[in-house]
Amino acid sequence: MAARKGVWQPGQSGNPKGRPSIKGEVETLARTYTVEALETLANLMRNGASDNVRMAAANALLNRGWGLPRQAIDGSLAIAPAPPKPIERMSLAEVEAELAILDEKRRLAMIESSVETDCD
Repeated sequence: MAARKGVWQPGQSGNPKGRPSIKGEVETLARTYTVEALETLANLMRNGASDNVRMAAANALLNRGWGLPRQAIDGSLAIAPAPPKPIERMSLAEVEAELAILDEKRRLAMIESSVETDCD
C-alpha cells in the first residue's frame, strides 16, 4: 500500500508481479536466424575486406562453437600481513607461538641454504 504521495513502504512494490518477460520470445525469434548468422560469419571470415573483420568473425564462430577461452586465475592474495602486536601486549601463549614461528622459519632457511650448498 502507498503511504503517502506514491511513496511505497519498505519491502513493498508498486508492481508486485513485476514486468512481463519477453526474453523467451526474443530468444526464440533470434534462434531462427542461427544458421543464417553462422553462414554470414563464415562468409565474413573467408571473404571479409579487412583482417579485423575476418578475425572478429572467426572469433565469433569459435566462441559460439567452443565457448570463450578459459582465463587463468591467480589464486594468491596480495594482502600484507597484519603488523605484529607489540610484545608488551602479548600473552605468554602468544609470545611462545611467535617464537615457534620464528624457529620454524629459521629451521627452513637453514635447510634451504644447505640444499643450495649441496647442489653447487
